[in-house]
Amino acid sequence: MKKIVLVFALTISTLALAQETSSNQPKKIQIGIHYVGNLKNENLISDEFNGLIGVDARYSIVNEESLNFYGGLTLDYLKNKDQFFKKDAIVVNPNIGIEYDVFKSNFRPFVNVGFAFFSSEFEYFALNFDPAAPLEIASEKVNFSGITINPGFRIHASDLIFIEASYKYYPVNSKDFEGKANVHFINLGFGIKL
Repeated sequence: MKKIVLVFALTISTLALAQETSSNQPKKIQIGIHYVGNLKNENLISDEFNGLIGVDARYSIVNEESLNFYGGLTLDYLKNKDQFFKKDAIVVNPNIGIEYDVFKSNFRPFVNVGFAFFSSEFEYFALNFDPAAPLEIASEKVNFSGITINPGFRIHASDLIFIEASYKYYPVNSKDFEGKANVHFINLGFGIKL
């Protein structure tokens, strides 16, 4: 995992240094990598998964000097704890967002709204009414989905590089379980503008 992060960081650095810095046109694409912190709050998702890493990409639809309206895709990798769920999960989160230069500086707050989904598998002992038969382990796939609300801020260190911190609220629903789980992610990362 450390090698993947190192290769990604080196690629971003190389791309950032290769960009032409004299261009005054606003950059349309942002690509970032971030740590995903899964805050624990006594629900199935928080208890069963640890957040590890995520990547996101955004394309600016409107990119004015103080306003940036964009569409994007975020992928968050969650590592299972081998308790109930037996597979890791990748949360797919298409979203739209707005970033506004409220303070007329490099510090810019934003908010994203999207829809996220992922799936995992769990294992259980299958009921067998024959006492002579061996125990059988069965598995079942479970799907999760929900709307996401993601406020945060970016610090634009230069025309090419930004640092990002955000909070993501994700009320997870599933047809396979009753109720919902309120999942809370904290993201810290950096990225480049192309």
